[in-house]
Amino acid sequence: MGTTTSSILKINTTEMEEAASTTTTTTTSTTDVKTDTEAMAQAQLEIQMQSIPKMNATETFEQKLYRKFSEQPLVPIGCLTTAYFLSSGIKSFYNRDPVRSQKMMRLRVGSQFATIMIFVGYMGMNSFNLEFAPGYHPGGGSGGESGVGGVGASSSLDKEDKKEMES
Repeated sequence: MGTTTSSILKINTTEMEEAASTTTTTTTSTTDVKTDTEAMAQAQLEIQMQSIPKMNATETFEQKLYRKFSEQPLVPIGCLTTAYFLSSGIKSFYNRDPVRSQKMMRLRVGSQFATIMIFVGYMGMNSFNLEFAPGYHPGGGSGGESGVGGVGASSSLDKEDKKEMES
C-alpha cells in the first residue's frame, strides 16, 4: 500500500507549475500567495484524479451469457446437441431398447468430441497470429549489425552470448 500511495502522490512539478501559472497574479501580497497555493493544490488534485484508473461496470450473468454466445455460437449448440443425445439415450435405456440406447450414447460421445474440437478451434482462432516473423525488426539497433541468422539487429545480450560461445 505504501508504494502505490507514494506513486500516486508523486506529482510532476512542471505540470503543477503550469497549472498554477494559469491563474494571473500580479502582486505578491498574502492573498495572491494563497491563490497560488490553492491553484497548486487544485492542480495537484487534478493530476491525482487523472492517475486513478477508471473502473468498469461489473458484467451481469445475462450480459456475459449473451457476449459468450455471440463470440462462440457453435459451442452452446454443441452442448445442447450433446444433452439431447444423452437424454434420448437414457430414455431408450429405461424403455429397454438397447440398440437405440447404444446408438444415442455413441452419438453423444461424437457430439461431445465435436463440441470440444469447436471450443479448441475458437481458442486457436483467437490466439492465432498472422504477423509474419514476430519479433523481427530490420534496421533497428546500433551499428547496423545483424543478429543470429540475419534476423534483426544484435543487442548487448546477443553480444554477451557470442562471447560466451567463443570461449
